[in-house]
Amino acid sequence: MTVIYAFQDSSGHWHGDPDAPLLDPADQPGRGTLTYQPVPGTPEAASPFAGQRLTVLYGVTDLDAGPVTYQLDTGGRFLATWHIHTLLASPMGTAFVPAPSDAPPPGPVPAPCLESAFTENGRRYVLTGTRCDNGQLTLELTISGERGDIQGELCGAVTTDDLAPLARLLDAASRTLTGPAAIPPPRQGGAWAPADSARLATRFRRERDFTILAVEFGCSRGAIYEELKRQGLIRAPGSDRTAPASRPLSEAMQQRRLVHRSSHTRWSEEEERQLAQRCAEGVLTPELSKEFGRSEQAIDARLLKIGAAGPAADEARLNAL
Repeated sequence: MTVIYAFQDSSGHWHGDPDAPLLDPADQPGRGTLTYQPVPGTPEAASPFAGQRLTVLYGVTDLDAGPVTYQLDTGGRFLATWHIHTLLASPMGTAFVPAPSDAPPPGPVPAPCLESAFTENGRRYVLTGTRCDNGQLTLELTISGERGDIQGELCGAVTTDDLAPLARLLDAASRTLTGPAAIPPPRQGGAWAPADSARLATRFRRERDFTILAVEFGCSRGAIYEELKRQGLIRAPGSDRTAPASRPLSEAMQQRRLVHRSSHTRWSEEEERQLAQRCAEGVLTPELSKEFGRSEQAIDARLLKIGAAGPAADEARLNAL
């Protein structure tokens, strides 16, 4: 695997394993520059190498790769060895970097609290999570080829409560994006085992996304809808309802509808599609509120529910924190 196995700091000192042999003696070490800029607020920000422009050596070695990918100034993305990762992430530095005599003894380098990896079809998938000072997890997923070249990467901060929903979301996305053939067929005749039916009722109280439920139960969205309707957990539009003409709106609701014409009415699939499209076009929440006849709070809630993308959705997520 191609890894960064040594670096030279701004004082000219080498760190890591600069004499490490390459697996192919005919190969020459790769050389590049790396401006080390760790994320502020993380333990790595206290590294004595933070802000330095380092010269790095990389190549195919038998040294164990660490969890972090580094972007070189000269191009290319590579994992570093555990030795290099420890040196860069540690606030204690190395023997070549003097520390003040009155400085308190440094704490240990925080180890990842989540590590998982596997290889499939010649590609290596590595997921690591390191707990931040604010309690969140910094997750990094890297996908590399047989020689260690980075072919894909995801990185971000989440809470531990986000992990299970994210896993379900990624699973549903993978099934959706691979094409219609990956979506399971409806249950034959609509037959549900009593245990599955009861479990669906329990899950529906926590998860209202029919796509995710369909993936979990191995059926179509329509089968989920029909079973929930059979259990009386949802109602078909217009069923068991008093017609609007025979049930007048309350005075409070009439006042709301004077301001927002569609206040407290059901969103149709077409309205949700249009809302997502307008949000993606950059239309902000106040304009969306006027366009769809609903309060800004209702717009924010619907943007979050349908997973819309755009400035208005980003603002809604910030408001929900």
